[in-house]
Amino acid sequence: MFKNFFVESIKNVKTAFKSKPYRNTFVIIAFFIFINALKLSLYNYFLIPQATREILVYKFGFTLLCSTVILILVLSVRSRYLFLIYMIAQGIYCFTNISYFLYYHSYLHFLQWISLFKEAMISATHLANPKSMQLLVVFIDAPLALYIFIRYFKKEANKIRLPLIKYTLVIVSLIILLGVETNNYYENKSIAQYMDDRYTGETEIVERYGTLANSVVNIIKNNSESKLIQQIHYGHKQSNSNTISVGNDPKNSYLNSQSPNFAIIQVESMDANIVRQQYKDSYIMPFLNSLTKNSIYYPYTLSYHQGGGTSDAEFSIINSVEPLESFPAIKLTSYGYQNSVISKLSKASYDTMAFHGNVGAFYNRNIALSKMGFQRFYDISSMNYEDEGWGAPDDKVFSFALDKMKASGKPFVSYVITMTSHGPFESARNYYNNPAYDDIDNEIVKNYFNSFSYVDESIRDYVSAIQKNFPNTYVIIYGDHTPNINSEDFAQASFIDGDKYFEFVPMIVITPDKQKYTEKSAVASFLDVSPTILEASGLPYSVYSDGSSLITHKAGPMNIPLKGSYFDRAWLYDKISNYKYAEEEPLWKKYLPSFISSNLIEKHRR
Repeated sequence: MFKNFFVESIKNVKTAFKSKPYRNTFVIIAFFIFINALKLSLYNYFLIPQATREILVYKFGFTLLCSTVILILVLSVRSRYLFLIYMIAQGIYCFTNISYFLYYHSYLHFLQWISLFKEAMISATHLANPKSMQLLVVFIDAPLALYIFIRYFKKEANKIRLPLIKYTLVIVSLIILLGVETNNYYENKSIAQYMDDRYTGETEIVERYGTLANSVVNIIKNNSESKLIQQIHYGHKQSNSNTISVGNDPKNSYLNSQSPNFAIIQVESMDANIVRQQYKDSYIMPFLNSLTKNSIYYPYTLSYHQGGGTSDAEFSIINSVEPLESFPAIKLTSYGYQNSVISKLSKASYDTMAFHGNVGAFYNRNIALSKMGFQRFYDISSMNYEDEGWGAPDDKVFSFALDKMKASGKPFVSYVITMTSHGPFESARNYYNNPAYDDIDNEIVKNYFNSFSYVDESIRDYVSAIQKNFPNTYVIIYGDHTPNINSEDFAQASFIDGDKYFEFVPMIVITPDKQKYTEKSAVASFLDVSPTILEASGLPYSVYSDGSSLITHKAGPMNIPLKGSYFDRAWLYDKISNYKYAEEEPLWKKYLPSFISSNLIEKHRR
């Protein structure tokens, strides 16, 4: 029976290849599999922090075998619409993963992708996704895919079936893949040996198997909220047994007339360097720059910008913990926020309120902030403001917050999350334009400078009003993350070391007694804010944190945790303060396989 099948298959092959249209189609399909494998290899290669040409060659060989098996099976169904769905899904998958990595320098996981789908779609409508030449790799096989979609599924092509060739290619590819994986296992480089390493293991899996395999591993390891919550690491216990003279009202058992207020300002995309940036000998943010000399100023504060995007800032600030890498921590529905500084202040009878110029459902802030201890949360709808670009203008949000602070009859915590300076930094153009930057050719930098000129004026007016109306107030100002801008006109404060990405924002603390201090040897951390607030409050407290109070003028001594490792604050300061942005080498040099001679390319270009 097998002999008859083999003989019949050979006859079918001979008959098929006598047909010129079929021969052409076969060559096109073979070339398409090759190009598709090259696309996927480059896509995965772009997502490896320390990639080499040797890695690219390995990835291409491995991916070619996988693509051969998958595409043969897809094409064997002989449904053009299944093929179309597969190619569209593959393109979307590659495009979103590259975009995410370019912005966050970490991997997008499938469960995370589902959780952030709403936010991603809203960001896409505002053109906030990163733009890069690397995204073009997604389309390199599109012409061939279109040709196959039109020609391969015609009746004359469907009449010819070559099971011997298909089965042989599939079986041989699977045997080689099995051999490769066996060798990986004996060299301690298999997926089974990497999957228990949450951080470094991810890079190794992407390097050897790709992002899809990494997402599958993530689903296996993090398929429940309880597993994710267990990954949240709390620092060591810090406590203060202050005793305060209080009034007779039991509701105010910890507060008195001397208890300070706290006004927290979380500024969208405010990079550490923008506070000191000048254009034509004038500061982009003159007010905030003046605060660097007249307040407690930490030039570099390590930002946590991971699986939850911008929301990771308030998650880590308020709870004094590192957020999750593979899931937006703010969307953990069963997490109780037991370490929240806001909850501690609320229980001590502080009036706690939060404000954001975006819709409250974005990152589930309307639910999560309440669970963190905020008694009131006002979004763009509850403030009755209109969307003017993307969200309500910052100055209006500040004005609304100021009115609520004035109406509060007791010490308060006001937490404002700004919105105007969100990428692509065009919202401010709807109501503000500083002509000083009109001659900047780089449109993104021009809009970024204009946005922060507006933000600076808005913060100036807000802080001035706070100091006038509430002199006994700590004002804490910091950025949430860097803006993803690296150019000759402006380079953000970030660097990559190994497989770790570090980004830095400024931290400014204005104290009621007008302390002045500039840190010149160590970085601060988002984890420092909670201990700072609790110490300044004068309340008895207990908190778990790897941070320390910033008003003691000492950012330390604890090292800062990041993705499974701890980093010395002085080492980070030295690294980022001396870092100089250098434009990457051209893609044609960086990403072409090693067997293509750069000398030949240079000769051709000349």
